[in-house]
Amino acid sequence: MRTKITLLLLLLNVVLFFFIFGFERQWHTEALTEQARKRVLGPDAANIHALTITGASLENEIRLERNGDAWSLAAPYEWPANPHAISRIVNELQFLEHDTSFDVANLDATGLSLADYGLIDPALAVTFDAGSAPNTTTTSLAIGNRTEIGQRLYVLAPDASKVHVVPDSLANSLSLDLSQLRANSCFTIPVFEVRSLNLQNDGPANVRVRLRRDGNRWTFESPVVTRASKTATEVVLNDITALRTTNFLGAPSRQPELLTVSGVTTPTLRITLEGNNRRETLLLGNEITPEDSAAADAATTLVANPEFYAQMEDRDAIFTVVLPERLASDLRNAQSELRDRSVLDLRGSTIDAITLADEEGDEVVLQKLETVESEATESINAWQVVQREADGTLRPQPADSTVIVDELIQALRELRADSFERDVPTDAELEAWGLTRPDRTITLSFATGLGGPTAPPDVTLQIGTDQAGQRAFAKTARETFVYGVDPVILDRTPVDPLHYRARLLRELPAGARISGISIQDMSADEVVYEAALSGETTWEDIGSALPPAQNNALKTLRAQLSTLRAQRLVEDSFPDSVRVNGQVLPWRYRIDLELSVSGDEGEQTQTFSLFLAERDGGDSQLIGSPDLDIVFEAMPDLIDAVWTFTYAERDPGPIELTEPPVIDEPTL
Repeated sequence: MRTKITLLLLLLNVVLFFFIFGFERQWHTEALTEQARKRVLGPDAANIHALTITGASLENEIRLERNGDAWSLAAPYEWPANPHAISRIVNELQFLEHDTSFDVANLDATGLSLADYGLIDPALAVTFDAGSAPNTTTTSLAIGNRTEIGQRLYVLAPDASKVHVVPDSLANSLSLDLSQLRANSCFTIPVFEVRSLNLQNDGPANVRVRLRRDGNRWTFESPVVTRASKTATEVVLNDITALRTTNFLGAPSRQPELLTVSGVTTPTLRITLEGNNRRETLLLGNEITPEDSAAADAATTLVANPEFYAQMEDRDAIFTVVLPERLASDLRNAQSELRDRSVLDLRGSTIDAITLADEEGDEVVLQKLETVESEATESINAWQVVQREADGTLRPQPADSTVIVDELIQALRELRADSFERDVPTDAELEAWGLTRPDRTITLSFATGLGGPTAPPDVTLQIGTDQAGQRAFAKTARETFVYGVDPVILDRTPVDPLHYRARLLRELPAGARISGISIQDMSADEVVYEAALSGETTWEDIGSALPPAQNNALKTLRAQLSTLRAQRLVEDSFPDSVRVNGQVLPWRYRIDLELSVSGDEGEQTQTFSLFLAERDGGDSQLIGSPDLDIVFEAMPDLIDAVWTFTYAERDPGPIELTEPPVIDEPTL
């Protein structure tokens, strides 16, 4: 049973195959044949490379030519064509089909002639060249009157043997005026293809500016060799490629007076874009004034955006273009407006060391330590401050890598020019700008790059000020350019090793704890507060016996002394006295910490002392450490905790205001 069903299905498949191969193929062939019979033009129309549109309804003959995939106007003037409009015309010709047709030889029998259909002197005629050399063919098609009904028109076949009735969409596509057939953009090179930008202004200086794309960067090649701003350059390029024509005035070959009126023979500005093996140049001539007849319809835009006569080099058409005021300013001042305002080019560079020096010869060196990486911790970029002692020895100290050094590097990366003072300054100008003896000299050393065996050369930045000290100027040692910069850079780069020192002064190691605290008033030689652990007593037990304010202060004091941080470092030595509010005073308080450290040899104790000055104002108090050999400004939490134990009992607290007694007025 299954075998019979299988054989039956196989037989049905064979029958279906022969049906498709025989009958369906015949139907498809007949459909293609019928479609070919309705086509007005033959296969030559498949490769059109030139079009000429003439006729009584046109003022000028229009010729369009194809070069590769791009179409352009060849007459009445040279200009790139609108690809959408040309594609519509070519498609209409290639797929033109008639609804009906009749022989020209039979017209005599009807009493009519080609003139009755508007085909003797047609309003429109199109001639196209197709094929490839040397087998190029030329085909002409005359387009006559429209039919009375049905939105059709009469077309005379290329061999003049038949009159076809076709849809009027062909005439609509051929009747487009020049403003619709031409492209309205001045440049055809897209921004991503531009390799260089060339500008030439008029005037006595006749400044020539050339910018070149180098990978992902832009650089000036003239009038000076320097960096260009990638963002500003690409914004200008976008604005240039967005320029649109407003009015076409004609071709000087037919109207020679246009050259005199437009002034394009001596352009006020030349804009040249170079792409892949091609270049385009826009010549801006005279500015159009409201009195010019050609600019009557554009007079409303002259205030903000002036209009100019223009011409594209190697094209004969004279036209007008509106140049936005901002773009005009950028182009005429390109050597400053398009310049990279970053004083230091630190992109892709890893700074390995920073040396800061002032005009007095003082120096601070910051060095980057090797990056610490482990499975338990994140990678840390540690820095150190190297100080030179009086005897010439070097003394390294940990630097504040996460805040101070990072802020310094960020300030150098973001240092920008407010102005470009001079590209090649004189010695007198350098002296006037304080660059012969700069206020700050900053030398940057770089780590070895991953792509090469050697590190980039060092960069030295010099910053000076004028005699009034109100303006700052900067230059690098390897370049002559002088930039005007914000004077705040001097405040952000002090030559003070304490400014860059780490604010974390001491942190109890693992296994260590505070076992005793004593606060002594040295001026009265008395102990203000004292507590120590004994036996099973804990700090929580000690704190619970205190008033709530002192209990909280004790917790804060222990936390602050366990991890000792400075708000600001003042002096890298421990003196016997300290300056407070302009007076040199002895230390007022001393805090002694008893530290217990557990080790292999059992628990050992040691004492760590801090000296406190009188409180300087509401939020400042100096602390000195003989063990650390430093004076620093305490953190606010530590100041408040010490205040609770030293001054709180003498604080009168808030003053209670009582209402004044009411005095009865005497009765008159």
